[in-house]
Amino acid sequence: MSSELVLKWGVISAGLISQDFVTAVKTLESKYHVFQAIFARKLEDAQKFAQTYGVTTAYDSYDSLLADPEVNIVYIGSVNHVHKEQCLKAINAGKHILCEKPMTLNEEEQEEVLTAAEKKGIFFMEGLWTRFFPIISRLKKELDDGTIGDLNHYVGNFMVPIKGVDRLNKKELGGGALLDIGIYPIQLACLVFNHEKPTSIVATGHLMPSGVDECCTVVLTFPGQRIATINISTNCAMFGASFFCGTKGYIQIPEFSWCPEQLILPNKEVVVEKLPEVKTNFGNSVGLRFEAEEIRLAIAQGLTQHPKAAHDHSRLIMHIISESKKQLGYTDLA
Repeated sequence: MSSELVLKWGVISAGLISQDFVTAVKTLESKYHVFQAIFARKLEDAQKFAQTYGVTTAYDSYDSLLADPEVNIVYIGSVNHVHKEQCLKAINAGKHILCEKPMTLNEEEQEEVLTAAEKKGIFFMEGLWTRFFPIISRLKKELDDGTIGDLNHYVGNFMVPIKGVDRLNKKELGGGALLDIGIYPIQLACLVFNHEKPTSIVATGHLMPSGVDECCTVVLTFPGQRIATINISTNCAMFGASFFCGTKGYIQIPEFSWCPEQLILPNKEVVVEKLPEVKTNFGNSVGLRFEAEEIRLAIAQGLTQHPKAAHDHSRLIMHIISESKKQLGYTDLA
């Protein structure tokens, strides 16, 4: 395919993250990204979204959006528990897919979706948007170049006071800290340790009364005396720093490790990659533009997976999350 490929997006859900996704992608060259359709459960919500964000067609039927011949890729920004069903329907319709994280609630659901996508031969990617930020590319280069020697310890934190958010408390909606925010430092641990499977996964923490995890610490052990320590909480003030500690020094992402603009190197050099200044619902959401453009280029090359967020990467991340949930006593609904 040509690098001139145009992605004609169908957006699933008119919620806040979908609003941010459209806003972010519209900072790219408009000739390559067209917003063809929006689905919401209420037609008036879809029509309002279409008018506000410049989307061509509004639907209150998911099947109607998938039947739109102009749509060649869908962005799924809906609530966690419906991701599996929506992914499978989009795969069956032959649409390429970018699905917000977590792509499913557990390993069994995930395998069903990934296997279906692979058999269909469509492009499918879980929305691991952090991996496409320029700062993360710079971090990986510094680690690969040996700037801190051998990486022996990663410490990742994502703490934010969101335990009162309704969907986060509900098991039936795929709530809990691990699925909602824990996936970010977990995926970063997987990235910097080159997607090696840990030799052990140990999780401890507390559950909410509803049975979903409120806060936890996950320790991943790797061969060669290497460790990742991941701290996740929905009941603390905002803290999102990451530390990458090696035999010659350490690198720090001082805040917002899931959507970073800044990196501090061992020599105290501060690397800054400023994002476009547009108004979004969530901090630095304009960074969703990076994954969207890289997806376009990957599809143009005929790829069905992106090497930065491949299917096996998602499998490893979900394995760690699922094992951690199990150890915490968070059981899925029957």
